[in-house]
Amino acid sequence: MKNRKFIWLVPIILSIFSVNSLHAGIYNDSVKFVNKSQKTYWDQLKESGIYKLSEAYSEQFLQRNKNQTNIIYPNKLKKGDTVAILELSRIRKINVETFKKTRIPEVVKTLKQKGFNAKVYDESFTDTNFDLGDETKQLRADIFNKAVKDPEIKAIFAFCGGSGTMQTLDKIDYDSFRQNNKIFVGFSDETAAELAILKKSGVITFHGPLLGSTLNYKKDKTFDNLIKILTNPQDKTEIYNIDDNSPFKSFNGKSGSGEICGGNLCLMQCLMGTQYCPDYENKILFFEETEGSAHGIHRILWQFKLAGILDKLSGVIIGTFSKSNQEAMLEACFDVLKEYDFPVLYNVHAGHIENPLTIPIGAKATIQNNKLTIEQPFIK
Repeated sequence: MKNRKFIWLVPIILSIFSVNSLHAGIYNDSVKFVNKSQKTYWDQLKESGIYKLSEAYSEQFLQRNKNQTNIIYPNKLKKGDTVAILELSRIRKINVETFKKTRIPEVVKTLKQKGFNAKVYDESFTDTNFDLGDETKQLRADIFNKAVKDPEIKAIFAFCGGSGTMQTLDKIDYDSFRQNNKIFVGFSDETAAELAILKKSGVITFHGPLLGSTLNYKKDKTFDNLIKILTNPQDKTEIYNIDDNSPFKSFNGKSGSGEICGGNLCLMQCLMGTQYCPDYENKILFFEETEGSAHGIHRILWQFKLAGILDKLSGVIIGTFSKSNQEAMLEACFDVLKEYDFPVLYNVHAGHIENPLTIPIGAKATIQNNKLTIEQPFIK
């Protein structure tokens, strides 16, 4: 494919040569002349064998690229590498000083013990008097872009989540992210950035623990699983619950494959209708949620249904609903999903819980029975 990426130029190049040939009066089997007074050079060219052949090659190229997803794998993390600690979300003013005095130093210490260096972008933890965080949106995006372009940084860890990542999406330098293809880890509010990066840059991101959040802070099992995934690429990787090793469950016993796409359901809903909304064609939709009710989840999934998104999927992975009645939430999900022929996996411990598993967003996976397997290395 690499050597063929300019094949679409063939019709143009051939047209130039063919028109020049017409002017030169060269007659051959590929370009059949008719009376020039009756037909234009372009008409003659379109009837030629050269044009039809080049047009066929061009059509094949365009169709092949239409069906191909150009996923970029981030570079793996290695011992001795430096990672960035920052925040794209708005931090609540009440938490800023606590994070700076205790949690950030503890996370840096843990990273050092595991063999990694940390670079803390303190400016991204700036509090705001305007509770919605609008006054710091450019600052947060600029800091993120700075970390992306910093050659010393090999991975970017969102620290604790919050709100306001949506405000930064039109300010992220997606071209730089593609060129540097770094690891980006986060979840919750960072879902917006993860999916935007996947859509605009094509780089796999990671729905994984926020190392400074109350749920993930000082959780060795969570951290060790994350580092294992980011440092040890495998041809195939089975994803499993790391908190209690309980098996995933299948709603309908079906199987299917596709690239995983998703995160926090509310943030995915917020991206609908924007240029950052992912292409859900043949994707495995993963979602989790921390707020809301059963009827609220039901309503969002109906919105996905009416938007035609569910019709495009090759599977669904249901994560956790941390602040809600799990049974009621699952019942709401199943009620919407029961008519579809794709596999539905649940009891997947990913989301706003202690010791959540890490899911590579954009990686190709297979759901079979009650297992989830990543079918390719998602880092290189």
